[in-house]
Amino acid sequence: MKIKTDMPENGWWDKLPKTTHKWIRLGRFDRPIGSWLLLLPCLWTIPIFLNSINKLFEMYLIFIIGAFSMRAAGCIINDLWDRDIDRKISRTRLRPIASGEISPKKAFGLLIILLTISLFCLLNLNKFTWLIALSSLPLIILYPLAKRITKWPQFVLGITFSWGVPTAWAATNTEFNVGIFFLYLGTVAWIIGYDTIYGYQDKSEDKVYNIKNTAITTEDYYVKFIMLFYIISILNFLIAGIILKTHFGWYIGLFFMFIHFTYQIKKAKTINRTGALQLFKSNKFAGLFLTLGSMSKFLEMV
Repeated sequence: MKIKTDMPENGWWDKLPKTTHKWIRLGRFDRPIGSWLLLLPCLWTIPIFLNSINKLFEMYLIFIIGAFSMRAAGCIINDLWDRDIDRKISRTRLRPIASGEISPKKAFGLLIILLTISLFCLLNLNKFTWLIALSSLPLIILYPLAKRITKWPQFVLGITFSWGVPTAWAATNTEFNVGIFFLYLGTVAWIIGYDTIYGYQDKSEDKVYNIKNTAITTEDYYVKFIMLFYIISILNFLIAGIILKTHFGWYIGLFFMFIHFTYQIKKAKTINRTGALQLFKSNKFAGLFLTLGSMSKFLEMV
């Protein structure tokens, strides 16, 4: 019987030596959706506060490298905490640490390398950004424990995974505006919504092993819960746009994001395990719509 897993069997890594494959899987480089979902809030935040195309692409390069390295680091931290739990769940039991393919000591070595790369990215930004970014480390380290102590771990993830918004704002050297707070809240709500969809994959097994998951907590009103947080997300992005006096393109991007949320909610009504993963991944389009809307202001400068 084939074990269910979210790890793809083939991909670009097949061109590399087989000895590298386990490291690619450890950092989830074979499944970059998490990196994109971490990065996109940075990409839609930065253009709001910048007016230089050259500066925009400089910032984008730093945040792309930083997001991919930090997401991989976060995955290793998660797998180190959860290796005993991962062995029990069909989708995760083949993860390199859980399966014994990579020892915790060696995984920690890669973690140090990834954190060093992230630090070099941070050193290219102002010192205030250092403070904002480094303040997220306790959240990154402790998030995996949330599923052990609360029925709402997705709320903790939302707070943690949205940290790119204040970090991206700090990097632009602009003064604080309350609109940034609404931008952050909108991102938190978006993440709670899409990660509840993600959590649906393991719902039946999580129940057996008493692993807490918002998809389980809200199973009697699952779709309504997702819809509520997607609506909260849209409203906060709308308020943020008004307060921050964003370019008109922001609202066009927000409209298409709303349409995509509507599509997701419709699909969530008849969701299954495989469909949950695909629906979760589709959030890259929702984030891309808002990012393109935010970037559209630069079209007038070309």
